[in-house]
Amino acid sequence: MEFYQFLYFLFCLSGQLLLNLSFSTTQLCRPIQSDALLQFNDSLTVETDTDSDCDPKMTTWKNSLDCCSWDDVTCDNVTGNIIGLDLLYSCLQGTLRSNSSLFALRHLQSLNLAFNNFCTSPILPELSVSNFSSLVSIEISYLSKLILLYLSFNDNFHFAPVSFPKSNWSKSLQSLTLSSTRILGKIPDSIGELKNLKTLELDYCQLIGSVPSSLVNLTKLTRELDLSKNKISGQIPRRFWNIEKGTLESLDISSNLIEGVMIFLVTLLRESYNNFPGKILFLATDNGFSGEIPSSVCKLSSLVGLYLDHNNLFGSIPQCLGNLTNLSYLDLSANKFEGTLPQSLDSCALLHTLNVSHNKINDTFPKWVSPLIANATGLDVLDLSNNSLMGTLPECLLRFGKYLSILNLRMNMIQGVIPRKFAEDNKLRTIDFSRNQFEGTLPQSLLHCENLEVLDLSNNRIEDTFPDWLGTLPKLQVLVLRSNMFHGFVSSPKEARSISELRILDLSNNNLSGPLSIRYIMKLTAMMNQDKRWGKLQYMGDRFYQDSVIVTMKGLEIRCNHFGGELPKDIGNLKSLKGLNFSHNNLTGYIPLSIGNLIELEWLDLSSNNFTERIPQELADLTSFAFLNLSENRLIKPIPQGGQFNKFKSESFAENPGLCGFPLLETCTNNS
Repeated sequence: MEFYQFLYFLFCLSGQLLLNLSFSTTQLCRPIQSDALLQFNDSLTVETDTDSDCDPKMTTWKNSLDCCSWDDVTCDNVTGNIIGLDLLYSCLQGTLRSNSSLFALRHLQSLNLAFNNFCTSPILPELSVSNFSSLVSIEISYLSKLILLYLSFNDNFHFAPVSFPKSNWSKSLQSLTLSSTRILGKIPDSIGELKNLKTLELDYCQLIGSVPSSLVNLTKLTRELDLSKNKISGQIPRRFWNIEKGTLESLDISSNLIEGVMIFLVTLLRESYNNFPGKILFLATDNGFSGEIPSSVCKLSSLVGLYLDHNNLFGSIPQCLGNLTNLSYLDLSANKFEGTLPQSLDSCALLHTLNVSHNKINDTFPKWVSPLIANATGLDVLDLSNNSLMGTLPECLLRFGKYLSILNLRMNMIQGVIPRKFAEDNKLRTIDFSRNQFEGTLPQSLLHCENLEVLDLSNNRIEDTFPDWLGTLPKLQVLVLRSNMFHGFVSSPKEARSISELRILDLSNNNLSGPLSIRYIMKLTAMMNQDKRWGKLQYMGDRFYQDSVIVTMKGLEIRCNHFGGELPKDIGNLKSLKGLNFSHNNLTGYIPLSIGNLIELEWLDLSSNNFTERIPQELADLTSFAFLNLSENRLIKPIPQGGQFNKFKSESFAENPGLCGFPLLETCTNNS
């Protein structure tokens, strides 16, 4: 959300510069326009809450003051007419009706209503359906002098093709941003009448159908065309690429259903962009493009970003990509590329992101990656995961990398030891070496990774004692050491803040032993505190890269080890846990009643231990359960009745010799 707010701030700022709209009190606001603003204000409510950073500036509007001095209002310094209204993220909620006084401001040139919660009254009721609030009033097109219009991120705004604003804006409108509104059906042919558009953003609009041929009439598009995150299908019309050759800076058609052969697309891009002096960003992510990447792509000398991920491209990655000396972002992931990684990429001195994950690359780990990481401009994201890379990592791989943030080598066939030396001032945030063939011990220089949030070393051959020293990393939130050969006791943290930020800890399938440390559990403070963001938002990432670890829970998993002793009653302090798996250990005693305090718990597996006594009634009172397994223990006495237990199968309680009280599970002995 913060990224989009910043983006729209830039749009609005550039719009203000374009219009030369300046605040002035030399000419008083016209009373009829002042009244229109106050009426518009009175028709809405201001909704703020603790989770919102919106700014309700309209609350400062006063009838006794000149409206040209009001926040978010811009007037013409000669006539006093209101020509700009910027209500971006102003906590506004209400109905924008067809008779709204807003539409009386006929001199408006810039209108920004983005990031609010408007709904609109239908002007064509027969088009309104149950899951649509209503349709945007056609009266908005009465504002015939609009140059800039931003209605983005108002999910309740709906446009129908028959009422999409038409001719009134054909001579004035230069920027139209309707991101995350809803346009019913296809992109209307009438869009081609807005011949002065320089920016058009229709992303996240639920559009269907094909790209209209009338889009070719938008010959003034110079900044951005964004049709991403819709359901646009078919092929891009050939005439579409005649749009003012050499002017479009950013084209985003990602996350649609567009098909076609990539050689045709790239050829047309080259014809359009080859002589453009600026920088070009091309995004065609998540479509149905097929074929090979033609070598002609290497002639797009102004290309700074190329996103072709999640398509059906195959063949080898062109060696000539190193000719794109301005290239900063290259994402070819989730295709069917084979062969080797082009060594010429080490010539792309400005490269910040290299993602070729989820392909069929069959190569030894390229040694030229080390100079790329150590480059003065700095590679930020390197994702080579889910390929068939072999060999060992160069010892110098991370010795000089000061800018690398994401290093993902997951699911390859890399052998040998993890490089011993990490740069002291590195920026690493994620290290994922899981599902390879690494061996040996962990390098102590990992302690230099003070920004590390995710460390996944699972499914390797690492043999070491439990690395309790990793707990001193101040930002570590995910630690996964599953399926290695770690051994010994899990000792109590000595540092005050050790492991305090951990949300996920997975030590499963190792040779760890000893009792579960109460002190260790009590250090897991992030698992004790409620945090509404976890389980609802992606764990981390940005517009250009999403980490492979997507956190939807806080979990503690130590299954398949040799832990013994009792389960500490302090486990009940981890109140925001979503998952707990202590199965296949040697735990004894009773299941502590405090587990009933884990009100967020969705899955619990304590199977294959030596728990005795009864199942706590408190477990039956938990309402979030989706999975429960208490089988293969020594539990006795009847299963508590009612609550959540009724939805589980008998296998959840099987092979407890003294347990009864569940359908199909009548194994009570005299001890019951």
